[in-house]
Amino acid sequence: MTQDDLAMQSELSRWLQNPPPRQLTQALRKHLGKKSSSWVILLFGLFFFLFGSVFCVIFLPWDWPKELSLDRSHPDLVDGIVTKTEATNMSINGVSVWRNEVTFQENGEAIISVGYTTGKEVREGESVKVRLHPEDVMIHCPQNMRMSKSSLDTAFVLLFPVLGIFVMITPWFRRRKQWRLYEQGSVADIRVMHVKPTNMHVNDERVHEVGLQYPHLPEVVEAKILNADDLTRLKEAHELGHPLRVIYNPQKPKRFAVL
Repeated sequence: MTQDDLAMQSELSRWLQNPPPRQLTQALRKHLGKKSSSWVILLFGLFFFLFGSVFCVIFLPWDWPKELSLDRSHPDLVDGIVTKTEATNMSINGVSVWRNEVTFQENGEAIISVGYTTGKEVREGESVKVRLHPEDVMIHCPQNMRMSKSSLDTAFVLLFPVLGIFVMITPWFRRRKQWRLYEQGSVADIRVMHVKPTNMHVNDERVHEVGLQYPHLPEVVEAKILNADDLTRLKEAHELGHPLRVIYNPQKPKRFAVL
């Protein structure tokens, strides 16, 4: 520990002598936040967010809102001719996506409507119907085709940026939870009855089960612990049979932190 850390730890000990609810200073919040922050987790979440965002740009059906509006509008059907069809650089489940241009007439003007299919479903020169929005002639699509190169089946790529955001904000929620524990919690000297490894792992770290004997509770409280520093202190207290000072939630004594 650095001199600054020792000074902050001493200040924290004095601050905890105040009865709850207490108000953490900004300096103490920063000091406690070091225990629940991880640049590795933050970078991991950022990687997933950026990686997923690129996939979303490529694979999400961005014209789906227009297509939904067209579907709900009871579209008009007009005759059209397939004037061009070509394979794109995308495939879905191993089947190539095709881009099809269909020309139709509207008010004497030739308009090209573009639709995508998974697999080659039409050929050049073939007659097809074009769905036309009754209130907006700029929204149209050949029948039995879609406006976007990708389909809604590819929307699962949204999971990647969402997962990235979740991973990035998790430490923030953990810090908030820890701050509430210090502001609202009670301090007690407990006995560590046992420390047992479980079969559960989080981020390649084994979760341990500990038995805590609080002075005011008749039964042993079983809790799960992952924090490496707290786990070391708990093991030492158990092996030596010494009491250990903790701060805990009186309503949920399973939630605690070693002081």
